[in-house]
Amino acid sequence: MTGSLAFWLTASYLLGAVPTSLLAAHLVGGVDLRTVGSKNLGATNLFRVLGWRYAIPVALFDMAKGAIPVLGFAPRAGGDIGTAILLGTAAIVGHVFSVFVRFKGGKGVATGAGALLGLAPLGFLVSLVVWGVAV
Repeated sequence: MTGSLAFWLTASYLLGAVPTSLLAAHLVGGVDLRTVGSKNLGATNLFRVLGWRYAIPVALFDMAKGAIPVLGFAPRAGGDIGTAILLGTAAIVGHVFSVFVRFKGGKGVATGAGALLGLAPLGFLVSLVVWGVAV
């Protein structure tokens, strides 16, 4: 074990809290997503405002924000499934209640999907198929 659980929880939260869609919208379009579209800081609003070219990489990065704590941080924090779930949840909470944007972030869908991918890849694939059919 490297570092305390509190350290890895904080790291997971802060990773999740990075406002990816807001940064991308500012960098490529000079747009503040909090003032356009649904006013939500997520890949879906970014898709609505700037299109799929920017939304897909942001969604993948948001998924990584959920997967990295589960697959990368959890083994260093103790390695059991409970720790992985806790760290994945911290990343989702960080995304939804980001300290960097006054605790107003996205909905946590992509970050949650990334955590699920890390925790239960088969469950993720089944969910992805169901989502694809529904959409």
